[in-house]
Amino acid sequence: MSQELYFNIITFDLPDKPITFYLSKEKIGNAQKLYKTKFPTNIEDLFPGIKEENPDFIYTSFIYEKEGYLPLKLNLKEQPTDLIKHYYNWRIKKFFKSIKKLVGQNFVNDNQIWIGNRSYQNKSFAQYYKFTVKVQIKEVSVYGELVISYDGMAKVFKKPISEIIKHTSTTNLNKVVYKMRLLKYHKEKEFIDDNTKAYAILNNDLRTAFNIQPEPKDDSNKYISYKHKIDKFIQHFILSEEFKKVIPVNNDDYLPVEINRIGEVTDESNDLVFQNGVGRNPKIDFKNLKPLNPCQLDNVHFFFIHHTSYTKEVEKLQELLEDGTSWYKGLNIYAGVLAHFDNNVNIVFDDLENPLPQISKGIKDFKSDPNINYVAIYLSPFNKHEPNLEKRLVYYKVKEQLLYKRIISQVIEFDRFRRNQHKFIYDLTNISLALLAKLDGTPWQLNVKPKNELVIGVGAFKNTEENIRYVASAFSFKNNGRFNEFHYFSKSDTKGLAGAISEAIWQYVPTNKTPEKIVIHFYKDMKDEEIQPVLEMMDKLKLPCPLFVLNINKTKSEDIIAFDQNWNGELIPMSGTYINIGPKGVYKYLLFNNLRYNNTVKYPSNSSYSFPIKLKISSPTPEALNDSKMIRKLIEQVYQFSRLYWKSLRQQNVPITIKYPEMVAEIAPRFNSKEIPPFGQETLWFL
Repeated sequence: MSQELYFNIITFDLPDKPITFYLSKEKIGNAQKLYKTKFPTNIEDLFPGIKEENPDFIYTSFIYEKEGYLPLKLNLKEQPTDLIKHYYNWRIKKFFKSIKKLVGQNFVNDNQIWIGNRSYQNKSFAQYYKFTVKVQIKEVSVYGELVISYDGMAKVFKKPISEIIKHTSTTNLNKVVYKMRLLKYHKEKEFIDDNTKAYAILNNDLRTAFNIQPEPKDDSNKYISYKHKIDKFIQHFILSEEFKKVIPVNNDDYLPVEINRIGEVTDESNDLVFQNGVGRNPKIDFKNLKPLNPCQLDNVHFFFIHHTSYTKEVEKLQELLEDGTSWYKGLNIYAGVLAHFDNNVNIVFDDLENPLPQISKGIKDFKSDPNINYVAIYLSPFNKHEPNLEKRLVYYKVKEQLLYKRIISQVIEFDRFRRNQHKFIYDLTNISLALLAKLDGTPWQLNVKPKNELVIGVGAFKNTEENIRYVASAFSFKNNGRFNEFHYFSKSDTKGLAGAISEAIWQYVPTNKTPEKIVIHFYKDMKDEEIQPVLEMMDKLKLPCPLFVLNINKTKSEDIIAFDQNWNGELIPMSGTYINIGPKGVYKYLLFNNLRYNNTVKYPSNSSYSFPIKLKISSPTPEALNDSKMIRKLIEQVYQFSRLYWKSLRQQNVPITIKYPEMVAEIAPRFNSKEIPPFGQETLWFL
């Protein structure tokens, strides 16, 4: 069955006739500020010599006459794209404010419209659905484009902040609603004249302060619910006659994806090699086809770190890991990990509120045998949603201290195990998978011919709740996905970042000779100062091979996606489909990675419905991008590397070149030391 793909885009016409903007060099009253990249192409007609003066800003009232502002006729089709987008964003904002809707902005200044859910009945909160209307100009068509997306929902307290701060600190406030405006409380509270008319938007800090449970996780097909919501928004607002007077929408349906924009990875890109054959779905194949390489380490000894009251649960957990059940056969048979449990070295604590001092002493006093590879199973009394930060950080401190002792660890939430031991065998499948990978085993591998090429991944993480700084780490891999090593450093350390990438190349070349190509998977656009040392290293090593940089991002909800209108109403495009979403000369793509294959009749239940990821491909030698076969191979490699995630049997859509560094970057900043021990740079301890 062929795909019928549509973008979440409604198109509009740019005006054929000139329109008049009103501009001033100085700000007079309320006005829109235009940065110099947005100056009209014919600005010299109005302000002779302004390009030589080179001011950073001028000001405009756009199409409204205003005292002190001078008229300038513009052909919008000939103007800078940023100016056109600014103009239409301004018009969209004015429209929704005129019909009494809340309008905010996302981090790239697109309009986000909040629509109240009148059917939501709750005495404490009002509920809003959030939609982004993003303006693009001729990105995937010959028209202006409105990318319509659903960004989730928000809850707003019905009691004003004057009431809720009686029960919590103002430090827990973030965004508030005041007189039909969305304000950041700590940055814009000077605009709030009356706290009895300002209403807090629920955030994680307020959720914790008022002991409000998070919304239950929805594992249903989010393509369907997403499209249903934007359908209603478009019908009610975008296709209304009032809106069309502001933005001349020229089609009442979504924009079809042109066939020449669509590609597919090879069917073989889905193949994974296990011990007893080739499979595609680790959830099934890992058990049936067995891990490719069982644990490569001898003398693996397990021990427990637990509270004194957990003795019975420890015995049961050990029994499950050793002998398993009728379905899960234990660590050895299921995952190829031959383990001995040594309860004589267990670390036991009796303080549930503050276990770290006793655990730390137990680790410090641990007498290890250099001929034994130790694995610690830590039964944590705190879960990952623990509101107390100090308790939540115990997990990280224990992991760090064990690494310094060259001990691999696996953390299990005690309450999760205690509540339902029967169902915990499903958790044990993922735990067993991760333990195998940590112990230098290979659960599965890509079905590719080995090539002499180096793939380096750089990822980062920021915990906004705890204000943890960004950090990044660089991983290097062979083309079959085999992990080499990684380095870790702060986000601001541009020199360290470039040095780590250069070091990965330096370490690879003497053993493997000249690679066919070097590929860098980066979590953001790579700056010149980050890529220049890499080029210098390649020049130093006299490497004639091409260098490719792939910027890889998870698709945000407020971004462009695509639906398949021709597949059982499930809408999810086929796995391996990629779509060119850039204008000519820009190598930008959506890549879909899921469990729908050529012969899939219905999408597997309880599986991930991930949105696509976005790729942008560049090279310091632009002519290297002229090879369409090479572009496809680079996209296929991203697709394949997403299938090497060994923390869970559940399909991922982000390649491990980005995901693994992100996982390290989430954990490592909580360590006391600024560096990860050398032992930790050679193992997948973070899984």
